[in-house]
Amino acid sequence: MNRLFLILIIIISAVNTYARIDTLEIDKIVQDQISLYNFEGTVLIAENGDIVYQRSAGYKDRETQRIIDNDTKFGIASITKMLTAIVILELVEDGKLSLQDNLAALLPGFNIQGGENITVHHLLLHISGLPNENDSIYLSKKSPEEFVREILNEKGESGELGKYNYANIDYVLLGLIIEKKTGMSWQDAVDKRIIEKLNLRNTGFLSELPNGNYPENFAYSYSVSEEGEFTKDPDIYMENFYVAGSMYSNAADLLAIDQAMYGDKLLSEKSKELMFTSYPEYNYTGYSVWTYNYPFAETQPKIMERRGGIMGWNSVLIRFIDENKTIIILSNNNKFNPDSFGDKDNLREALITELGKSK
Repeated sequence: MNRLFLILIIIISAVNTYARIDTLEIDKIVQDQISLYNFEGTVLIAENGDIVYQRSAGYKDRETQRIIDNDTKFGIASITKMLTAIVILELVEDGKLSLQDNLAALLPGFNIQGGENITVHHLLLHISGLPNENDSIYLSKKSPEEFVREILNEKGESGELGKYNYANIDYVLLGLIIEKKTGMSWQDAVDKRIIEKLNLRNTGFLSELPNGNYPENFAYSYSVSEEGEFTKDPDIYMENFYVAGSMYSNAADLLAIDQAMYGDKLLSEKSKELMFTSYPEYNYTGYSVWTYNYPFAETQPKIMERRGGIMGWNSVLIRFIDENKTIIILSNNNKFNPDSFGDKDNLREALITELGKSK
């Protein structure tokens, strides 16, 4: 009798553990976003690496009426930066790079003003003081070197070292450092160190898009007017974003990356601690990610997130790092805002709030 009672307790506990996430409430949140706010894309919720909810909605190509499915690939924009940071930290682990190495020594050909004081650490945190680019830089093809030189020539002197300024040039420079230290292209380095290692079949690099070179099952980018009219966004040279935003992926592959960061497949514990360390004085950023206690949820869970947005490709990967819960949102129109904060009607925040309830 005691043994049977113990077995029943174990079964009930297992069911309750698995059912801590209210998928009915999550589905209501997602359905409301679809019907009220023109959300199109994929939403995935996982616990301990197991997918407990996934729903996709909308069109990946409105012209041909092809619908988004759970395997559809999206431009992931600045989530790309997270993969870049992982490779940088792997090079630190390998002894090929130090976080205190400076730009003047690493990339002397650019002759960046104050480069002797700008370190890899500064670039990872966006506190280098280097300037932002103009949108026009994406209208013609640029090499990473041309990207950097054009920004420096147009914007002149750098800003204040140690002051937070989210700028793509920081990560473009990190990509060039990766190429110098590995002797291969940044893309090949990411392939070898992340994509192949994790067997990611739906992750890659966007390039030559004006020639229509999109991957299979890919969601095109759209803008939605206040009147609800959809317009396909113009093709731009996505490869110009380089390490700062030129990759694509799908929800399952991003979940695989998320789960790999709980073990040592990608980074050691020391490197993960460096990556996730939050700097409140720099907008709570870490190395390519933001880590903080979300204040609008009941339990104020500790989350690590990486957001991205280029035209209609808006995405977010949210990790409840103490509970191994994951939220992945991939969208292909501008109605989803991955950067909101304190907006209870926003999909990202509604899902964080739901998963952050006391159970």
